[in-house]
Amino acid sequence: MAALRPVVLTVLLLGCSLLAAVPVGPASAAPPPEAICGVCGDGFESAAPDAGVPLTVERGVATIDVRGNGTGHWHARVRVDGGAADRFAANETLRERVVRASLDRRTVVDDPRNLRTRVENDTLVVDLDVAGVAHRGTGGVVLVDLFDWRTRSAGLRFDADELRIRGPTGTAVTQAPSGGTVDGRSVVWSSTESAGFGGDTHLAFAPSDGVVAQGLTTVAIVGSGVGLAGPGVVPLGALPALALAGAVLALRRWDRALPTVDARLLATGIAGGGAVAAAVASVSLVTSLLLEAPVAETVASFAALYALVAVGALVLDRPSPRVALGWTLGAAALVAAATSAVSIVAFQTALLSIPAALWFPLGRARGVDRGTAAFVAVVLVLSPFGAAVLFHPPASAILALLGSLFTTIPWAAATVCFGVPLYLLGREYGRTGRGAGQVGPSSRQPSATADSPEGSDERQTRRN
Repeated sequence: MAALRPVVLTVLLLGCSLLAAVPVGPASAAPPPEAICGVCGDGFESAAPDAGVPLTVERGVATIDVRGNGTGHWHARVRVDGGAADRFAANETLRERVVRASLDRRTVVDDPRNLRTRVENDTLVVDLDVAGVAHRGTGGVVLVDLFDWRTRSAGLRFDADELRIRGPTGTAVTQAPSGGTVDGRSVVWSSTESAGFGGDTHLAFAPSDGVVAQGLTTVAIVGSGVGLAGPGVVPLGALPALALAGAVLALRRWDRALPTVDARLLATGIAGGGAVAAAVASVSLVTSLLLEAPVAETVASFAALYALVAVGALVLDRPSPRVALGWTLGAAALVAAATSAVSIVAFQTALLSIPAALWFPLGRARGVDRGTAAFVAVVLVLSPFGAAVLFHPPASAILALLGSLFTTIPWAAATVCFGVPLYLLGREYGRTGRGAGQVGPSSRQPSATADSPEGSDERQTRRN
């Protein structure tokens, strides 16, 4: 039966890791999507007749240059039928009025600045600037807020035959929405080659295109979500915080009711099971077999951290509570750094996995180091509010509370599910080991018993 434990743990790990939450946007109904170009398609065709210029857009292309100061420069070229082109060429006021009317419809351009228009060979050329399109994040990474679903109340609509978004000079594309093709420092969408914009619309440009730049980009994107967190964080984290507080108090109250386990066997099972799960998920991620990429990244990130924590219990030879805490935090930092170069999902999973890993130092500090135990317990109880930030809570308290049933509460359940084995592991080392701040049964000297003079002197010294 003991030989089956690592296998059973591996199966549970693969199953419960699916509960490790992948942040999603609010499920509330959103308004209709907004056009990116504004003058490249049907919006312009609809606005022109209202000004007395019926026309047909034959082709519309746009380039958006994202500048280092966050401003976006639109350069659109719209080919129209000859009669309309002649009228626009002869009347600057008319063509500008039609352009502004088309931009006033459902487009991403709220406040066009420096608007300039002209006609070249039956092609209307429009140039304009829009402020606040992007901002700089960690490591000089330029994040395009215009495309970030966390900053938008509506989706995006592809309304051009071709759209190119180009980063500042000297940058490279380090994060692009699905459906686009990376071309140098640009991302290009074509109506003949892509279906438009996918669900993940993060777009970022970094000073270089390497592993470090990828990691900085991921950290910048996730970090920017902290500044976007609103009051919905509280209701989204409230119920799981209460649940984790109850779990910690229950362990303190009924700790003796938990089964006694073989610490080394449990550590070997957790480390081996986690390593197997991480390896299977990694192979699946590389070969695109067995698991979808987001699921594979989630399992690999969580399993790697879970295994590393158990490895610490083996290689450190019964670590003290503070050493156990340091090892856990170090392992979390290592996994977070590695996953930041993989994807946003992998990095967020690594962050969401830290509370489960903290159960190991909590168990190790049980009855040995009250300060460490209290610190870890407080972090665990507050961790749901940090997790809520990664889930991008809606502004409505009711929606956030309902959303917790599908996000932070399952995450808290997975945290307890995987945290308890690590708690037992730490507790057993605390009972049998001789780490700093703890005295094992084998270290007690017969001369220091309760009935001996030495024992009486020792108690008197402690009283003093």
